[in-house]
Amino acid sequence: MKTVESAKSVLEPVAWLLQMVTGIVMVFLVTIHFYVTHMISHDSLRYQEVITRLNFPEYKAMYAILLLVVSFHAFNGLRAIVLDTTAGLRSRKTINTLTTLMFLAAFFYGLYLLVSI
Repeated sequence: MKTVESAKSVLEPVAWLLQMVTGIVMVFLVTIHFYVTHMISHDSLRYQEVITRLNFPEYKAMYAILLLVVSFHAFNGLRAIVLDTTAGLRSRKTINTLTTLMFLAAFFYGLYLLVSI
């Protein structure tokens, strides 16, 4: 009879470390995003203001990095939750592959939208 692994052994140390690092980076970048869009001016959310802001490479780079860390953090978290179930333990490789593909699809689609603005 196969024993059920604990949550700590399911979420590998590297994935756990990346989850923590992306969480910290997200706090920093979301704070900048919140400050720029809500604290500087009430007009910051108008369409033309958003387009003007995204014409600066620094903002595009910041939002690309934010998109990367949010996407990774979300899908790595989903992966960990699913692997915590007995069904997830039985199909670990499939879960890892699916969540990686969903992460890549979300990131590259968002990057495509960001670059096309």
